Amino acid sequence: MFLSPHFTLGELTKSALALRQGIDNTPTATQIAALATLCETVLEPVRSLVGVPIRITSGFRCAALNAAVGGSKTSAHMDGRAADIETVGMGLIEAFDVIRHSSIPYDQIIQECGPEGWIHLGIAADGTAPRREMLTATGSPGAWTYTRVYV
Repeated sequence: MFLSPHFTLGELTKSALALRQGIDNTPTATQIAALATLCETVLEPVRSLVGVPIRITSGFRCAALNAAVGGSKTSAHMDGRAADIETVGMGLIEAFDVIRHSSIPYDQIIQECGPEGWIHLGIAADGTAPRREMLTATGSPGAWTYTRVYV
């Protein structure tokens, strides 16, 4: 099921850890709608902006999966409002800088784990204006240290 021209529900819910641990990572209709909004308002514009394919490394996470990966108890992943991505053919730091300086209406962008890590992109909850929060994260699951990035 395509949520947008380049992104499917399958790739936004796939999790090797969920499969290994027998976790049902099936989103509700509300969470699927949020994933579609994420794809349409952030992921598709980011793909066009950077001009290279985007690989989803983590999308929707049910509460059990989020806990298993050491995610925040308030993670936007659990609502279908966030995805972690890698840019295929563009360095992560370059992609982070291009995206954060764009007009794409992200709520949060986090460059995690240095140049070999990933970019977390999230959208605001319905009825809430995007914060346009820019952060870097170092550490490990359950022990992240976040640093605000200024334009």
